[in-house]
Amino acid sequence: MARGNSRNKYDIVFALFSLVLGMLMGWLAYDLSGSGIIGAIVTNAGVWIFTAALLAYYSQSGLGAALNTFLYFAGVVLAYYTHFALTGGAIGVGTFIRPLIFAAIGALLGFITWHAGAKEWLGAVCAAVPISLLIAEGYPIYYSRSVSLALDIVCAIILYILLCNGKVQRLMALPFIIIFVIALVYFDAFTRIFGGWI
Repeated sequence: MARGNSRNKYDIVFALFSLVLGMLMGWLAYDLSGSGIIGAIVTNAGVWIFTAALLAYYSQSGLGAALNTFLYFAGVVLAYYTHFALTGGAIGVGTFIRPLIFAAIGALLGFITWHAGAKEWLGAVCAAVPISLLIAEGYPIYYSRSVSLALDIVCAIILYILLCNGKVQRLMALPFIIIFVIALVYFDAFTRIFGGWI
């Protein structure tokens, strides 16, 4: 019983941490937007995807991962638009619709990412999803030489090492990463889904 209570407390603390972290990043995204390299990194969707993937992977369950990533992205949205309103910006109900859809998609991605810990092909496919998103976001680095896009690639490599358990699963994940990246880039899916949401 005590162990169950301890786990519940951990889940609540982790969920609150996800929300507060999201709020901090949302506040910084607005505050530092347009302020050089740091601003470009903080406002880059790749950093948020990387952070959400880590929150999801280290959650206690798949549903917990979905909740934590939703709270994280909801925190980003809440803090960003609160900061926007405090600086005199006009906010309507429609302003929140696209960001909340993004948060819901983030919850689905969190649920998928948590299953990267599974064995064999399921784990490989699930690990490939956030890694592919980061590569699709960062691939223009080859002609733009952007620091924030370079960071996306670095984050993708880190996730590849963390999420894929062992050499076999890393090899299994590679074809899925390649297919997902080509699909995301060729059909411009990343920009259509995530681009310009704030």
